[in-house]
Amino acid sequence: MSLIQFIKEKQFSVLLNLIALLIILMIFYLYGANVSLIILVTIIQFFFFLCSMIIEFYRMKKYYDELMDVFEQLDEKTFIADIVKEPSFYSGQVFYQVLKGATKVMNDRIASLKNAEREYHDYIELWVHEIKTPITALKLILTNSRTKENLPIQAEVSKIEEYVEQALFYARSSTLNQDYKIETFTLESIVNQAVKSLSLSLIRANGKIETNHLDLNVTSDSKWIVFILKQIIDNSIKYRSETLKISFSARKIENGTVLKISDNGIGIIESDIERIFNRGFTGTNGRDYAKSTGMGLYLCKTLCEKLGLLIKAESQDESGTTIKIFFPDRLNILN
Repeated sequence: MSLIQFIKEKQFSVLLNLIALLIILMIFYLYGANVSLIILVTIIQFFFFLCSMIIEFYRMKKYYDELMDVFEQLDEKTFIADIVKEPSFYSGQVFYQVLKGATKVMNDRIASLKNAEREYHDYIELWVHEIKTPITALKLILTNSRTKENLPIQAEVSKIEEYVEQALFYARSSTLNQDYKIETFTLESIVNQAVKSLSLSLIRANGKIETNHLDLNVTSDSKWIVFILKQIIDNSIKYRSETLKISFSARKIENGTVLKISDNGIGIIESDIERIFNRGFTGTNGRDYAKSTGMGLYLCKTLCEKLGLLIKAESQDESGTTIKIFFPDRLNILN
């Protein structure tokens, strides 16, 4: 609180005191009071009024400055009423009681929402684990009776499995700090895992994989990185041209390593490139070429941010897409 703000707040009080002082002085003057007495009364009245205003200003300023300092330092702003002291002046006490009441209601609602979110998260994880059982059984049946007619069914079952996995990773993305394992591994190992997982889809798409300089080590969570790569590969399959080619290459740069994934697909139009990592954004090609949910690249971006990685897309319409992932030498994991 500044002095100007305080004066503006007390302007009516100051005005009324000035009017009262003028009335008293006029009465003294009309009754023929001595000029020295009038001046003395004016000085005494002004002195005590000024002292009261100064004391009130510093008392309020001290309290509100401390309140703002505490508020700015708090990570959980909703705890402010439990930490700040009750003020000694009445107007502040009223504000403090209102703040405590409102904070309690808000914290109760936040706790209720967090509980509901936790229950929903637990249900999604349980559902995913339960649904995996019939999917695995169905894949086993199709494998044991492998025929030409069953290949399309196998591919669709694989898609179902991918979407189920996407739902699981989306549910876990909000609690990444409880579900990650940081280790050092080669880019070649995780690329191979991702490609192998999508081998059936790549075969159906007549896809060709090229790798170059993937023997570099990076540090992150391999499970989450494989998931990110699978989303990128899946996009390349969805938006492929007649002959699909996906290339993986890596190079060491200052402070980290860059993994580049390029395809020769239909590309991304210029007006969409800045929005492809937005949640639910499908873009022009997503609506025209494939049934897209707009969640794959959003999850890639979210997980990369939480893992302390950077992800960037480069593309031109009809000329393929390149995704670059930067693995820093020093990780900064977000909770």
